[in-house]
Amino acid sequence: MEYGINRRAAAKGIIYILLATLCYILPAARGMVPGYGLPTVNVMPFFIAAVGFFEGPYMAGAVGLYGGLLLSLSSSTVEGAEGLILAFFGIFCGSVGVMMMRKILPSVMLCGIGLLAGRGIISATYYRIFYGVSFWSVLVSYLRIIALSALPGALCYFIVSAVSRRFFEEEDT
Repeated sequence: MEYGINRRAAAKGIIYILLATLCYILPAARGMVPGYGLPTVNVMPFFIAAVGFFEGPYMAGAVGLYGGLLLSLSSSTVEGAEGLILAFFGIFCGSVGVMMMRKILPSVMLCGIGLLAGRGIISATYYRIFYGVSFWSVLVSYLRIIALSALPGALCYFIVSAVSRRFFEEEDT
């Protein structure tokens, strides 16, 4: 019995970390950031959900923690809160994907949209309590973010499935 690092799992982890970095950087790239007051693209929840469905809860939790810490860099939330939220979300999606749902696009989209909607409700409640901003105006802005992020989120599903399939084929040979 051989102990040590599983090279394929480590390589997959590194690829997912690099892809999570791209999911953070690309929406902020030149020409992708809309003007003031317009919604932004957030594909990180869709990416983490796809990793959870294809790789399980452990890998999704690690990638979610990393992706959340990246999002905390440009967020006004408490430092590390995004990392914890996305890590728990990755563990949840990985567990649900392993036990109950199939690895298909609608399942991943449902999980990603569910996280964005949940974050919208939490943010709308927070802004209503602390700043007196209308609950519905914040919620409508999050609905625009969901609508804008759905198509790139679907691309994340296909990328993660291709990476997972590639490494699965290598294990068979």
